[in-house]
Order: sequence, then C-alpha cells, then structure tokens
Amino acid sequence: MNYIKFIFSAFIIFSLSPLLTGQEKEEKEFKFPGYTLSKCLKGYDIAKQPKRMVAKLPSQKAQKYLKRLYPTLEEDNLVLALEILNQMNVDEDLTNIDRAQMWYYYAYVHFSQDKLKEAEKDYFNFLKIEEADPRLKANVIYSLAQISYSREEYRKSIERMREWLSIESNPSSTGFDIMAAAHWQLNEKKMALKNADTAMCVAKANSSKPRESTYNLLLALYNESEKTDEMLPLYKELVDFYPKKKYWVQLSSLYGNLEQESNQLSALEAAHDQRLLNKESEYIALYQLLMRAEAPFKAAKALQYGVDEEFVERKEKNLKMLAQGWHMSQELKKAEPLYKEAAEKSEEGELFVFLGQLYLATDRYDLAMDALKLGLEKGKLKDPVTVNILLGQVSYEQQNFDDATIFFRKALDRLTDIKIKDKKLKEEKQDKLREQALTWLTFTEQEAKRVKILEQRKKDLENS
Repeated sequence: MNYIKFIFSAFIIFSLSPLLTGQEKEEKEFKFPGYTLSKCLKGYDIAKQPKRMVAKLPSQKAQKYLKRLYPTLEEDNLVLALEILNQMNVDEDLTNIDRAQMWYYYAYVHFSQDKLKEAEKDYFNFLKIEEADPRLKANVIYSLAQISYSREEYRKSIERMREWLSIESNPSSTGFDIMAAAHWQLNEKKMALKNADTAMCVAKANSSKPRESTYNLLLALYNESEKTDEMLPLYKELVDFYPKKKYWVQLSSLYGNLEQESNQLSALEAAHDQRLLNKESEYIALYQLLMRAEAPFKAAKALQYGVDEEFVERKEKNLKMLAQGWHMSQELKKAEPLYKEAAEKSEEGELFVFLGQLYLATDRYDLAMDALKLGLEKGKLKDPVTVNILLGQVSYEQQNFDDATIFFRKALDRLTDIKIKDKKLKEEKQDKLREQALTWLTFTEQEAKRVKILEQRKKDLENS
C-alpha cells in the first residue's frame, strides 16, 4: 500500500482576526456524540482555568483611532492601518490600556505582512502591560507559539502552547495540532500521537469538522506505529469530509491490505464515480477488482472510460484486457476491433487466437481461419494444441473434413509443446486436450464417411 508521505516542513500559521481567541469558527456544526472537552483534556497537566476578568474599555480618544482602524483591517489596507497605529504611538495622552490595544493591532498587521520578528516584539510589548485586556492575552501567547514553530523553535512552541492552555477556557484543536507537529519534529512520536489524538477529540467536542492536517498527522503516526486498524476509521471520515482522490485510493489500498476486497473495490469505484481517478494504474486496478467480482461489463466500461479519456495508454496489454472485458460481457462488436488493434500491436500470436475464437463464435469461418493461422505463424503460444483444435473445428464447419483431420492430428502431435511449468497440471492439460482432439478426430472421420456415403447414394440415384 502506498501510504501518505507526510512531511511537516512547516505548520501553517493562521492569521488571527482582531476578535478571535485561537478558536476556529465553522458555520456548519457536526455532531459527534460522546465527545466532551473534559474527556478530551483528561490526562493533561493543565492549571485550573482562572476566572475571566472584565476588560476595561479603551479611552474615548483611543476609540476614535480604533474606529478608523477597524475598516482598514477589514479591507486589508495594511499601509493605512500602520499609519493610524503610528499616530496612536506618538499620542502621549493614551493610557496603558490604549497602548495594549495598539500593540495588539500592530502585531496583527505585522503578522499579516509575514514580519514575524516585528510581530513578536509587538506581542511582548502587549504582555508587559498589566492592564492589557485579559481576553486578548490567550491570543497573544497562541500567536507567539506559532511564531516559535515557524522558526523551528519547537520546544519553545510547545511551552507557549501549554501556557496558552492554562488560560484558554475553550481551547481550539489547532493548538494541539501545533503541539503534535512540534513533538513530531522533535522525534517525540508518543507525545505527537497524544496531541494529535487530542486535536481530533477537541475538534469533535467543539462540534466542528477536524482539520485535514490533523487526519494526515494521525495517519502518518499510526502508519509508522503499524496501527492499521486505527487508520481505517480515519480514512472513512476523510473521504466523507474531504472527498479527495488520494484518500479514496488510500482507503482502497488499506482495505486491500486488510484483505477486504469487496470494500477495496467499493472505495476505488466511488473514486471513479466521482471522476477522481486519472492514472493508468488506478484504472487497471479497478478493472481487475471488478473482473474478480464477476462484473465484466462494469470492468470494461470503467477501463473504456480510462482509454477514451487518455488516462490509459492504447497499448497491447491494455487493449487486450479491455477486449476480454467486452468479450465476457457478450459485447462482441466492441470486443472485435479491440482484439484486432491489440493483435496488430503484438509480436506474439495469442491475440490473433482470441480474434479467431470471436470470429468462430459468430460463424465467420473464413475470418476465423485466417486469424487462427496468423496466430500460429506469429508463434510464442502457450497452447498451440488448442489452436489446432480450433482450426480443425473451423475446417469441420466449412465441410473441409480432410483439413480438419490434419489439424486434429497436428494437435495430438503438439501435446508436448504446451507450456506449463507444473508437471502435474501440464499432464492434466495434455490428457484433457488429447481426449478432446481424439473425440473431434473420430467424429470428423465418421462425418466424412457419412457425407461420402450420402454423396455416393446421390450419384447412384442420378445415374439410375
């Protein structure tokens, strides 16, 4: 199975809006019965959540600045936002509470500009002010943890995230994602798994859809720990929440590893139904699974789509499979041109034999004769005996009994040419074909005598 190649080069840093508290919002609620924050956070050494303090409002003068500032942030006009903040910075009449607000928004702007060093200084200036809005403090520590992660200061990032947990009454799953990623980078896989599990649990406790990156990190950790059974429910949720091709294909492969072929087929077929597959190997795998499930029509239809959309190359091997799928589905008109195209591309005679069999089944004996003879001429056949028997049958249908007899005798002469490595299986095959050739030979000789007698009687009647 080709599991995900998960490399956490850098965890995504999410921009914070002025009123966010580290908790991501989702419009749609998802129900996960049995998940609660108290259960999710059990086992964490987290200080008791302090009571929320009532924040003091900025002065009227500061509110005038902020009234001008908010629209610029909403419009992402960071240049104008900095101008307003610079005006606040030189205003000596502002209180400490006002300046805390100012540093917070300075950090927001610098964070948005990806100037993380300046944003970090702004956040530290905010934390120096005791009167700062306590509701924003969790945001600030959370952002400092993100900045530490981006600098590959993973231990510091973890410490700051734990500090954030100690003051955040409703922690987001993303904080645990970041801690999990940091532990991953420090090769602390056990702690990485614990925090990734918690991130998943917290997201569900908050009735929100878990992040795609949370699933990916958990899958990587479970894969490394060879916890295949733990991966299955995650993939089932992934294809529901994030129905991407790679997850359907990976789910199908996982079912294959678990020897659940029916589910393996269902997952891959679901990806095809959504027109997500775009690789030759995927269409070949789908075809083979459908054929094993005794659904040749669906197998041929799926592979035909892959060929028509040029995901599957029109080479001999693929055309042969497609032809066989249509042949087994009794779609002979579709199978015939494919056998012919495949045969013409082949350096071996086998495909001309298939084509000959198709012609024989549709009573086109001249075409069958030509195709079967060409198959013998090209050679490299695993079973030339059967080909001679088929040629004998064609000759018989054409009332060419002498030729039919010759072909059946050739079949008997070539029994040793059958290419089967297993001695017992080879002998069984030889016995079966010997009996078949002898039966046809006897029947043909008897029919030839019968026809000859009838012809003689006819002549006698004409002469009498």
